[in-house]
Amino acid sequence: MMSDLLPNYVLENYAKAVKLDLGAWLLGNPLPSICEPKLDGIRVFLFKSGDKLVLSSKHGGIYTPKGNPKVFAKVPEFVHAPHRAILDGEYVADEGLFLFDVLQVDDRDVRSLILDDRKKILKEIIEGTNLEVRFTRAKSFEEITDLRKDLVAKGGEGLVVKNPASSYGQPNSWLKLKRFDTIDCFVMDYEETPDMKRTGTPRSWFVGVYDDAGQRVNLGKVGSFVERVDPRQVTIGSVIEVRFQEVTNDTKLRAPFILRVRHDKTPSECLLSQLK
Repeated sequence: MMSDLLPNYVLENYAKAVKLDLGAWLLGNPLPSICEPKLDGIRVFLFKSGDKLVLSSKHGGIYTPKGNPKVFAKVPEFVHAPHRAILDGEYVADEGLFLFDVLQVDDRDVRSLILDDRKKILKEIIEGTNLEVRFTRAKSFEEITDLRKDLVAKGGEGLVVKNPASSYGQPNSWLKLKRFDTIDCFVMDYEETPDMKRTGTPRSWFVGVYDDAGQRVNLGKVGSFVERVDPRQVTIGSVIEVRFQEVTNDTKLRAPFILRVRHDKTPSECLLSQLK
């Protein structure tokens, strides 16, 4: 597979997690559930062909051991790996690569296998590498919510809950239980405030998402952000993750503030359906 085609392959094939009420999700995904910590990184596929390794993100990033040694610093030799493989995971800055699924082994497409079987294959491939995302098998609603609370209390981003009997990419089979109510939206415009006139940098932005018809929906203004967010990086078209208390009847975010700028997403991925 040519390296310039890898990002398209990732974008077209990566399995997606939905945001739903846990009780509603369990109606279509019976217990037990596989629970993994939600990682705060960049979604990537690891492509292996012989001794060659390439990481590709869904938005064009290509990483190789020679060109990006820091990314591969904690990736040891794959002693038990097949000649070729495609693995799914996340790269977290300053922590390294983490893997949680497998799509292909040599010439065999394993996406139709259930998650339990894919986990067994993944474990064999990366045995002894410490790259596998640790997971728990929860047998009750309460166990899932307790796991989420425990991860959040330790500073984690939340939990990803998966149906162990699902095929790879099966709709609604992966669920995100995030730390807060958040939404990924894009910056539509900025407000000219006295502070902006003084500094030249906007500090109040109008944000939006796309509805099912592809029309932009204005979610209102956000003018607060956490300390690590640089307002100079928040420009028209930027994708930002916004925390909020609730959504008003006229579809505006109440008490929003920016958690981070998302360089790994595009405006087209910011959908109104996140609020469902």
